[in-house]
Amino acid sequence: MLRLKSCGLGEGGGRALAEALRLNSTLKSLDIRLNDMGEGGGRALAETLRLNTRITSLNLWNNDLREEVQSALGQAWGDRGFLRLWQRLANQPRKG
Repeated sequence: MLRLKSCGLGEGGGRALAEALRLNSTLKSLDIRLNDMGEGGGRALAETLRLNTRITSLNLWNNDLREEVQSALGQAWGDRGFLRLWQRLANQPRKG
């Protein structure tokens, strides 16, 4: 398990992490919530997840991922395990 919760990765850090994960052969669980990775970091991670199927638990909550990026991540992920995006809920304005 690698926990990088709220480390301020941003888009550049998200891309760098995605590149490093391409070489991963042992990591199975990753928590990178609250890092504002944005579109660039999210797309880079989606591409990596197509290649690296060792990761079976991934928490991406609150990373400023647009719906298109969430869709790309979901497609890359498939049905291999626990994926937490929850982005739409986290970014919706509160009612009342």
